[in-house]
Amino acid sequence: MDFQKVEEIIRKRRINLPSPPALAMRLLELVKSEDYQKLAETIRLDPALAARVLGLANSPLYRSGPKEITSLETAISLLGTDVIKNLALSFAVARNFPHKGQTPSGFDLEKFWKRAVSNAVSARLLAQKGALEDDHLFTAGLLLDIGVLLLYLLLEEDYLRVFDEKEISDRPLWEIERDLFGFTHAEAGAYFLRSWHLPEHIVEDVHYHHRWEKAPEEFREHARLLHLASLLSGIYFSEKKSEKYDRALKEIPELLGFSEQETIKLIDRVATECQNIFAFFDLPDEGVPPYSELLEEAYEELEKLSLNCALILRQLKEEKKRTEELARRLKAANERFRLLSILDGLTELYNHRYFQERLKEEFERARRYRHAISLIMLDIDYFKRINDSYGHLAGDFILKELARLIRQNIRKSDIPARYGGEEFAIILPETDLKGASILGERLRERVEKEPFHFEEHRITVTISLGVASYFPAANSKGPRDLLEAADKALYYSKTHGRNRLTAVIVN
Repeated sequence: MDFQKVEEIIRKRRINLPSPPALAMRLLELVKSEDYQKLAETIRLDPALAARVLGLANSPLYRSGPKEITSLETAISLLGTDVIKNLALSFAVARNFPHKGQTPSGFDLEKFWKRAVSNAVSARLLAQKGALEDDHLFTAGLLLDIGVLLLYLLLEEDYLRVFDEKEISDRPLWEIERDLFGFTHAEAGAYFLRSWHLPEHIVEDVHYHHRWEKAPEEFREHARLLHLASLLSGIYFSEKKSEKYDRALKEIPELLGFSEQETIKLIDRVATECQNIFAFFDLPDEGVPPYSELLEEAYEELEKLSLNCALILRQLKEEKKRTEELARRLKAANERFRLLSILDGLTELYNHRYFQERLKEEFERARRYRHAISLIMLDIDYFKRINDSYGHLAGDFILKELARLIRQNIRKSDIPARYGGEEFAIILPETDLKGASILGERLRERVEKEPFHFEEHRITVTISLGVASYFPAANSKGPRDLLEAADKALYYSKTHGRNRLTAVIVN
């Protein structure tokens, strides 16, 4: 298995890999001995895991008698070391990652883990139905797409491009990843799991589940089964449920020899068994109705129309929802990129380039409609002394706080920008020299009185301002003249005492 490209991007971006869960490693060692007492002692050290093991042993899925099971040794004996190993190992690994809610960029963590559990349950049911050895397939199923979560957490904004491209092109996720990064989430997941020293068959299953036909012969059967498990979980947790359902009805009978009726029962059983497992991973257990029930509801709504028509209607609804979500995400992404291109990263005021563009636009507008336009240039007095005395973090704090005060003291139509370093500029459309001077003086007084508290220090800050105003006339003056006039006025303020305002008219 060649992980060169995965290692290359990790090295290039200086990414620190998550540490392997110590509990998982300990469980792997102990389970080989099948010593219930030692296994119970280890699980008992983790109250959250112990509670889940007892809860699972008492669930309808495993408990057969009326008496409640309160002993871990009894629970392990009932469930068997294979079940304990896979559930405990899966829980220990999964707990290393966030589970709740959505990230700021819209990655649904809860949905990711619910689908992961559905992958695990589907793999186990398929193996049982096909009389295959399934001792590790639950864990492999749970970790099937762990590479998606890891790449998102490690690459953040860069990995969002994969989701955006998938929505636009409708291509498989792994194809887009290969084009963008040179490797897939399956390969990345296998790389991470191997670095944690998980069993090789789990690593290989994760590696090949999207391309099971290319897996080495000894792993091919399990990789194929995990590919089908991913298809089954997609019926409940993907955006193309109907398409996944149709594919499952075709591929499972074709690859495993199941009848269509057996496949439909298997699909429904995935939903039923997931309810018993969600709580084990601290996931909300609200109902996941069997897919046949969803189809029946659609059938009742359409009355005399055929089941195929119901599927088509459901598919159209899903496609409409997917398109609307795509439009929303594209709009949000475009707005995010637009703001990144025009805002200063520290102060969140407009940047120098955008300021220059708007100054030209507002100057031409003032000339066209014969309105006054004013410009304020301001600078923090003795800013180098602040940096030298309190450090650059204090300097950054002062810059951000000054930006906040500027925003609080201007109109919505005014255009504030960080001109460079500790220098700021404010474009004031339809404002004469008097109005601009009043605003500038109010801002100067506000800054002088503001208590700037950084850590244990109270820092006194003052600003110097230069104001220039222009009323269009029959001359050749341009935005550069307005800028130079305001800059000269600022220079005069700084060389004649600081903490003052100087105002001039551009003739």
